[in-house]
Amino acid sequence: CLLQSEGKKTLFDAIAEIREAVDFLRYYAARGEEDFAEGGQILTGPTGERNSLRLTGRGIFVAISPWNFPLAIPCGMVVAALVAGNTVILKSAEQTPLIAEVLTNLLHESGVPKDVLIHLPGEGETVGDALVRSEKISGVIFTGSKAVGMYISNVLRKRIYHNELYGKNYKALAITEMGGKNAVIVTQNAELDETVSGILYSAFGHAGQKCSACSRVIVHSSVKDKLI
Repeated sequence: CLLQSEGKKTLFDAIAEIREAVDFLRYYAARGEEDFAEGGQILTGPTGERNSLRLTGRGIFVAISPWNFPLAIPCGMVVAALVAGNTVILKSAEQTPLIAEVLTNLLHESGVPKDVLIHLPGEGETVGDALVRSEKISGVIFTGSKAVGMYISNVLRKRIYHNELYGKNYKALAITEMGGKNAVIVTQNAELDETVSGILYSAFGHAGQKCSACSRVIVHSSVKDKLI
């Protein structure tokens, strides 16, 4: 399993990530069907393929994905943008390009045209930066560090993107996820053995290298000493 060999996941975490990717696929497929039911068009691609998604796209989106969830996060990024009617360039993390390539190939096999979704691996400082700065890009979806996320936002907020297909101008979009200060809340009737196990796994699973890792514990005063 590439999630284990390239992504360095445990088997448990690898299976959980595959399930998360499937959840993204089901969710955005359902949203696409809802859009079509509300009046979406039948779209015909350049090679004759037919697509029944509503055409609401802005243009070319770049998805810059992280190494720590190399399947689920790029899957959600890419599929969301595709369902909204955009074309997508997936710039995978340089540590996990093989997983992103498998994801891209699976989406192509499922019917996504190859000129609608492109996987472009490379280093963020070169390939990623060139994509962010390109005037042909209408938006960037990013998960990673605060410094890079703020840089992307500052570049894109100054850009007006011209969509040649519609003859419209859009303000370029930056959608960034840059971590958090996630809390576990422990109530006075909590099962403390399970609570301790949950806190330790959340904080230190995957070496703590994930934005959802627990970094705060908020505890009811009556159980504080026992929990500690």
